[in-house]
Amino acid sequence: MISAGPGKRCRHVSKTDFASQEELLTITAALLHSARFLLDGPPAREALDHFCSDLTQRVPNVVLAWTWFGDAGTDTIRPHVAAGVAKDYALNLEIRRTMLTSVGPAFRALRGEHVPPFAVSPNSPFSPWRDASRQYGIRSVMALPLESSVDTQRGILVLYARVEDYFERVGVEAFRSMAGLFGAVLSRSARLEALQRAATRDRLTGLLNRNAEPLLREKLRRAGEESAPSAALICDIDRFKSVNDAHGHAAGDAVIAGFARLIAGRVRSTDIALRWGGEEFVVGLPGASREGALGGAEDIRERLAQGAIDIGGGRTLRVTCSIGLAALHPGEDLSDALRRADEALYAAKRGGRDRVVAAG
Repeated sequence: MISAGPGKRCRHVSKTDFASQEELLTITAALLHSARFLLDGPPAREALDHFCSDLTQRVPNVVLAWTWFGDAGTDTIRPHVAAGVAKDYALNLEIRRTMLTSVGPAFRALRGEHVPPFAVSPNSPFSPWRDASRQYGIRSVMALPLESSVDTQRGILVLYARVEDYFERVGVEAFRSMAGLFGAVLSRSARLEALQRAATRDRLTGLLNRNAEPLLREKLRRAGEESAPSAALICDIDRFKSVNDAHGHAAGDAVIAGFARLIAGRVRSTDIALRWGGEEFVVGLPGASREGALGGAEDIRERLAQGAIDIGGGRTLRVTCSIGLAALHPGEDLSDALRRADEALYAAKRGGRDRVVAAG
């Protein structure tokens, strides 16, 4: 289903009122004006929003520019970014994949096809185009493919003009070059996201690593702002050095990975687990009371002690862990909470290991 909401009315511009070369210069100036911002490396959505807004402000004949990007196999397209006097139309737009729309301009562009511009009018047979033409004076539309060279993400850029044959008269290649720039923005964003994932993800366990501490801090801070209790755990495998000494480092890696899987499988979706270093893990529990955190910690400890980890070669190994717990005080900084959890962890070690100790 495609629908359009209310908005400002625009008159269409006749061919005789239109100077194509001047228009091309204006579009080029808008593109160059945005280039410095794009080169600063903002997130893809922010960059595309900035450019669409700048384009529609500087080029009044382009009354709407919107983009969508994501999985090319999507069944529904809803604009992620929209700008222009016809923005309300885009914000109410939903294109669902059907037998008809799958051969329409949006899904064709999403497949990477170079779709020619098409005309719309108050008499168009397709009601959304008819409504857009009547309400905003739109006469010409062009859907352009956006492609990332890094991953399978694809997108589309759709431009609406109030001049008949607008894109042909200005020059279709100018707009395809614009889409190429947008595709480069998506590629750059995908590369940055991949680097960020690599920097914050532990390769052995798949958990976040210590570089993701700001994320942990932010989650616990937000819970504190909502006056919700929170807690932090530090979990450490007991006598881990003896595992490496007796069975080798490959077995030690298997034990660390097995413990990580156990932790990941027992925490809630709202929690955050990190490999802090070596055989030590930190778990943030936003919204968890002291009693709830204690129960979760005991569950992890008991399941590890009662199970066995496959260390390869048909061998399994039983290990235990010690856990220090700190329930965050109102307004307490994460560093202070982790210091208290660390002190509780060492109390658990001194007390005989294979136990949970909560900080006072």
